[in-house]
Amino acid sequence: MSAAIVPFPRALPLADRKPVDPFDLLPTFAKDEANRRLQIIAPVLEAMNRGASVRACASAAQTKHAVNTGEELSLPTLMRWLKLYREGGVVALAPKYKGRERDTYGWEARALELYNKPTRPAYSTVALWLRQEGHASAADHLVRAYLKQAPSNLTETGKKRLGEHYYNQNIRPHIVRDSKALPVGFIYQGDGHCCDVYVAAPATGNPYRPELTVWIDVRSHYVVGWWLSESESAITTLYSFSNALLAQDHAPALVHTDPGSGFTARVIADQKTGFFERFSISMIEALPGNARGKGLVEGWFRWFEERLGKRFETFCGHCRTDDELRALTQKVRRGEIRLPTLAEYMAAIRDYVRFYNGNPQDELDGMSPQQLWATLDRVPLETPAAAIMRPRRTATVKSWGVRLHNRHYRAAELQAYEAREVTVEYDLHDDTFVRIFDDKGRFVAEANLVEKAPWLPASRIEEAQAKRLAGQQKRLQIKLDEASARATTPLSAVAALAALELEPAPELPASNAAVLEQHHSFSVPAVTPAPRAQKPVSESELEAVRATIEGSEIPASETPEQRFTRALGLRNRREAGLSLSVEDSRWLDAYATSAECQGLADIYEAFGYLPGVNPETNEGPAGTGPSGVA
Repeated sequence: MSAAIVPFPRALPLADRKPVDPFDLLPTFAKDEANRRLQIIAPVLEAMNRGASVRACASAAQTKHAVNTGEELSLPTLMRWLKLYREGGVVALAPKYKGRERDTYGWEARALELYNKPTRPAYSTVALWLRQEGHASAADHLVRAYLKQAPSNLTETGKKRLGEHYYNQNIRPHIVRDSKALPVGFIYQGDGHCCDVYVAAPATGNPYRPELTVWIDVRSHYVVGWWLSESESAITTLYSFSNALLAQDHAPALVHTDPGSGFTARVIADQKTGFFERFSISMIEALPGNARGKGLVEGWFRWFEERLGKRFETFCGHCRTDDELRALTQKVRRGEIRLPTLAEYMAAIRDYVRFYNGNPQDELDGMSPQQLWATLDRVPLETPAAAIMRPRRTATVKSWGVRLHNRHYRAAELQAYEAREVTVEYDLHDDTFVRIFDDKGRFVAEANLVEKAPWLPASRIEEAQAKRLAGQQKRLQIKLDEASARATTPLSAVAALAALELEPAPELPASNAAVLEQHHSFSVPAVTPAPRAQKPVSESELEAVRATIEGSEIPASETPEQRFTRALGLRNRREAGLSLSVEDSRWLDAYATSAECQGLADIYEAFGYLPGVNPETNEGPAGTGPSGVA
């Protein structure tokens, strides 16, 4: 059964095009004038059809028009209108004046090229660039008028100015597919979405954004299953789709997803051992970056955030306009903002899904998704529920066993399959056994774990989480090293004093000025600073300056973490209303604006503490006091 499709508009061949009435191509003022003239000569035409003289009829029409309107029309004018009408019809009566033709200046093509840059310059900027390129006539008002009168597909809605992705998603027409031709439950559409609401992480209590994976039936728009996790992955897809299968006891014929790693992983999409293949489910992948390809689920997420996400105070969507979420971590700790718990957010999602499924939709002819889903011709699952959560992979039998994920499993029944490829079904939570199937999907044996690599977690989920944590720590360590490197001053106090006594910088080389003038069309004057006389400095003044700079140096024995911890302690004392010494107050104000403090603050917000620092008291390493100094 083919779906109704609205094709892309294309230019028809000349032979197939419907002829256009020339009268419709005239501007409004020309149409009005042609109709006025036709009304004046209409009585003359009727009299001429009865056999009257042309001149006599025109003279009578001249007199009648002068009496009715007071407008004098010459007889030659009426005779000319009659001749034009007999030769070309009402179109020939229209005035031929088309207005003043626009002057051509020679910069028009270049103006279109500059205006269609991806940087999206303004009209005045394009005019400025044209004048810098030598087009003296490119005044702002002339360039603006030309670009506004040009076709919109060459200017404000052009592909180059908007970008190809935005143009394809918002301007270019797309194929509209009729889902009414599908049976209920035939195809599921799924996608993952990073929620626009900060919730409290169950382990740390710090704010984070969970990942929501949703599966929707294309025909009925019914949400058949969903899952909330930390990030999109193959495991998340397994859990969410398994939830949809078990909740509805129905296997669809097709699934429509994007080509993300969470949906195209081998454990899910493999044609032999993939999760979908076990239920004879075919997979359709949308084009990369094509949100319209999965318009149903993308639209669901859009209204999900609009109707539910914005109810939360910690909503962080791009449409939020206030500054409440700035310094969110500090405001949460001070009690100004309350983070919803993960359980509260999940309960809100559950209520919203229940509301959505029961809410009538115009696209469904006034029916709700739940009412339409009730007409499902169910395809029950034949695989036990315990096996649904077990992904599969292929492995080759060696020494009566198989190796999977650095684990070795062995069974006596595998001696008949030595050196052959078998299918291994494993449990995500328990790695003590696997189930073996032959190439035709028949059960062979249950192999037990006989060898295990040292320090290997018992759960594959824990192993994946440890791998992700190691990657996060590595990226944060790189950021910490960068902050420490920036905090190290390249000049000592003696070198800084020496630099203050050097001569002024030399003038700008002529070659540099030529390069700047070539690229920017600005004239760069030669810089020739006048020599300055050295101001005599007494030895006492020099010693005072040296003592000031050396006294402000950071002690070499104090690490960046200790300095940051000391700053935290001083800041807490200040916020508690306790007095600080003048030296500590000045040091805290200066250190708060340093690159080292800003870099370590990012790491402190991510973890809640710094490596080597007690997270409970914000104190330094063992053996140090609250300021981080032994």
